[in-house]
Amino acid sequence: MNTHIQTPQSGSSSFFEESFFKNSETFIHPTATVGANVKLGTGVKIGPFCVVIGNTTIGANTRLHAYVSIGFPGQVLGVKENWGTIEIGADCELREFVTIHAPRTANGITKIGNRCYLMNFAHASHDVVLEDNVTLINNVSLGGHVHIEKNAIVMANSASHQFCRIGMYAGLGPMSGIRQDLPPFCLYSGKPARFYGLNVIGLKRGGFSRESINALKHVTKLFFQDKLPLEQITELAQHEPSWGADAQVATFLSFIKNSQRGVSRKTATQSQDEEL
Repeated sequence: MNTHIQTPQSGSSSFFEESFFKNSETFIHPTATVGANVKLGTGVKIGPFCVVIGNTTIGANTRLHAYVSIGFPGQVLGVKENWGTIEIGADCELREFVTIHAPRTANGITKIGNRCYLMNFAHASHDVVLEDNVTLINNVSLGGHVHIEKNAIVMANSASHQFCRIGMYAGLGPMSGIRQDLPPFCLYSGKPARFYGLNVIGLKRGGFSRESINALKHVTKLFFQDKLPLEQITELAQHEPSWGADAQVATFLSFIKNSQRGVSRKTATQSQDEEL
């Protein structure tokens, strides 16, 4: 952890801009509050009016823009102290008014991975885990114990019930709400969220092969559109290596099998009559 911290000259706005946006050294704005147990990596930037308290560790080159709040107690009735630990990875961007709460128990952890981007007013409640490269767009609200896997994106004004899990490379559309788990590699939208198709653009950007994308198209069709039982899909995968042997297909099926809150099979094209 870095021990050399820059402090701005009195009344120098140009010094602040230089230190926050261009300089590589750790910087804490004089209006910010940083607790005694906070550990900062090299090149961390803490902007105006931020509050960082509790047993919090922030990785190298992460930037907290103005009014970010980290480490206050989880919003749970009866919880009065900021228990547990908070870990924030390297190279993250926490934009204005982001809030990240401490766990609800002494051995709990709230964790933000590396290279995560949390936009204005995004809220990560107690015991939330974000894996690497997760993006939360403006006003996203995550209930306690939500777990979001790597490279997923949650779009503006969306919310998640407690204990939900969102799979890797999944995308949740704006103004959506979820109360069940969202399997990986797919796009969802609505309240509650429905399946809209494979996240093809995200998978291509992530370097997935054409063969893997085609295999995922096939297995998601079997699950969401054909609505075959999971056991039948798993058996088909074992006997059809052209798509069933793909590692991403195995990840998709494993996620559903191990889901704790269940997975809805509602789709964007499904009518209310079909749901009854």
